[in-house]
This record gives sequence, structure tokens and C-alpha cells, in this order.
Amino acid sequence: MAKETLTKLQQDRAILSARVEALSSLIEVGIIINSTFHLDEVMQLVMKKAQQVMQAEASSILLINREKKVFECPVALGDAGEKFKTIEIPLDRGIAGWVASHQQAQIIPDAYQDDRFNPDVDRKTGFRTRSILAAPLKVRDRLIGVAEVINRNDGKAFDSDDLKLFSAFCRQVAMAIENARIHQLELDRQRIEQQLEAARHIQQSFMPETFPASPDGRFTLAAKSLAASSVGGDLFDFVELDAGRLGVSIGDVSGKGIPAALYMARLVSDFRLHAQSAPEPARLLETLNRALAARSRRGMFVTFLYGVLDGDSGRFSFANAGHLPPLRIDAHGKVERLEDGGGIPLGITDGAAYGEQTVQLNSGDYLVLVTDGVVEAHNPGGELYSLERLQALLADPASGPEALLERVLDDVKAFSSGTAQHDDITALVLKWEG
Repeated sequence: MAKETLTKLQQDRAILSARVEALSSLIEVGIIINSTFHLDEVMQLVMKKAQQVMQAEASSILLINREKKVFECPVALGDAGEKFKTIEIPLDRGIAGWVASHQQAQIIPDAYQDDRFNPDVDRKTGFRTRSILAAPLKVRDRLIGVAEVINRNDGKAFDSDDLKLFSAFCRQVAMAIENARIHQLELDRQRIEQQLEAARHIQQSFMPETFPASPDGRFTLAAKSLAASSVGGDLFDFVELDAGRLGVSIGDVSGKGIPAALYMARLVSDFRLHAQSAPEPARLLETLNRALAARSRRGMFVTFLYGVLDGDSGRFSFANAGHLPPLRIDAHGKVERLEDGGGIPLGITDGAAYGEQTVQLNSGDYLVLVTDGVVEAHNPGGELYSLERLQALLADPASGPEALLERVLDDVKAFSSGTAQHDDITALVLKWEG
């Protein structure tokens, strides 16, 4: 009787010891999960521990690629692990396919006696599968893959206790994968934000930080561009020409974000390159249009207005490529749209022609140029700011270009309060003092 009691105590102790070891292993896995957010490293360390605890020859993680409809194997430990990692397995094949479709853990005592087993993997790797433990990897009821351990070292089949322990491991594995993925997404988001911030600074460098000043005080300027995202496609620029003339430009590239910003940067470079050799507005637009149309991609284009101010006489000659018309305000607050018939935006077709118009500015006159982001700003009710509202605002002359510019931008901001800025906003104000 004493012998039987001793035997029972030894068995109980062995069971308790095994449970303590299992609990210890799960705690170690928790420590591993919290030690790093690097996805590949987490999966490698956790599966190495699972393989050790389960006393198995090999282990693997099979993650679902839903686009390709296959399992991919980022982690495979064992003699044929490197070969196994190169294999893609259809989602409906093998033990892993069954476990994924039924979302149930399985013990496979003899793989080659199970109709669900796919022997192709063994043939490709040279590995011999005898028994398998397979369990689904789920995160909040969403299946992300299957984990397996293969062949006990002692040659025995896996049992139900092994399956319970391995299923607990797999819950930890799934959590580790999800945490690492979330961490990686956050790192990617931060990196993209840093890159966009760098791009914003680079893009801003393409637009003038200081504006030309008339040596005899005949004109004053103000301009500002507010991107809807970190980078945008609006632009303005000035170029000082010979004989005291000043080139003034404003443009709006189709679209937003990085593609529009790159297109805008190239346009500014072309503008500065050709402005001196083709100072006449219509001729310059034709030159820019040919250059843009020759390398246009994905249907991108730009509305663009270019004018030249004669610093002696106050004559302003301009050509328009599909942009909003300039607004002229006289000293009495009368607002006039300077329509010229215009032309199509730059970059659509290389054969476009552009007309040119000249107006005489009088002392105290303003010219206001804006992009679509101003007139198409909308309020929470969906109403557009509109060119008519802008004209009404401009009918009250301001004390100078800077004050008028800020009045326009503040009014647009107040009008669209409660809605996100959906387009880049750019405004340019020139005052002729005469």
C-alpha cells in the first residue's frame, strides 16, 4: 500500500512539475513578447521556445496572405527550416488549411495516415513528417494564420496535454504578432510623417521667402500658400526681369500630396529657367506647356497664370492657362475680373496656344490672384465660398497687401470653420502705388 502511495505521489509530482514548467514557459513567452516589437524576432523567439517545451524536431508559423490566397512561412525552425520558408502553401491544402478553415486545433498522430496531410512539402524539403500539433492564430476572432510543431523528439505522438499547452502558446504568438504589427505600423506612420515634414520644408524652399521690392516704392507684394496636407500642389513665384519689370506667377497642380508637390517643384524649376529667355507671358506659357506635356504622367496638369508688371508705367500684361482670373480693385473699391478668354491648363497637350492681355494699373490699384482652394472652400452645410463672396470681401480696400491677404485668408478660415481643409489655399496680392 505504501508503495502504491509513493508511486501515486511521484506521478502527481511529475504532473505538477510539468504544469509548473508549462506555466514557467508561458511566463517566459510573455517576457519575450514584451522584450521586443520586432515582428520577425518575436516570432522566432516564441516558436523556438514552443519547440523546446513541446520537445519537437521542428516548428513553423504560417501566416495568411489573403491577396495571394496562400500561407507564407516567415518562421520555420528545424533541419529543413530554410527550405520550408521558401514554400507558399494554398489556403485549402494540408493540415494547416483544415485548421484555418475550421479554426480548430488538431493533433495528427500519424501524418501519412491522415487524408488531410499534404506530402508535397516533405517532398520539396526532404523532411519526414510523422506527427503534428497545429493550432489557429487568432486576434480578436480574426484568423491570421496557423502555427505547427512537428515530430516529438522521443518518437511518440503528441497528446491532448501537449495540445492544450500549444494552444496557449499560440494565443501568445497571435498577440505577439499583432502587437509587433501595430508597433511597426506606428513606426511607419512616424517615418512617413517625418518624410512629409522634410518634403514640406523642401517644397517651401521652392517658393520665395522674401518678395521683390520696388526701389522707388512703386509696388508692394504679399503672398501665402497653405497646403491641405503636409505637401501640396499650389505655387506662387516672382522673377525680376530686365528694365525694371517683374514677373508674377500663381498655379494649382491637379491633385494633392506628394505627386502634386513633385510636379509643382519641376514646374517652378522650368519657370525660373525659361522666364528670362521668354519673358512675354503668352510665349512663356507655351514654352512651359510643351515641357510639361512632353513628360506628363497619369494625366496630371496645372492651371497657371503669369503676368509681367512694368515697374515704370504700371502696365500689367498676363496670360492665363485655365486659372481663375485676376481681380483688380481700384482705389474706390470697385472689383473687376480681368477675363482674357484664357487657355487650357498646362501639360494636357503640347499644341496649346495662349492669348495675352494688358491692363493699366492706376495709383492705389490692387491685383489679387487666388487658387481654387479659396473659392471652393466649403462650410459644414456644403456651401462654397465662391468667387462672388471673394469679390464682395475685396470691395472694401485695405491699408496694404499684407492686410488684404490676411483678411482673405481669415475670412475663408471663418467661413469653412468646422470642416477640414480639402484643397491647398494660395493667395497673392500686388498693390500699385504709381
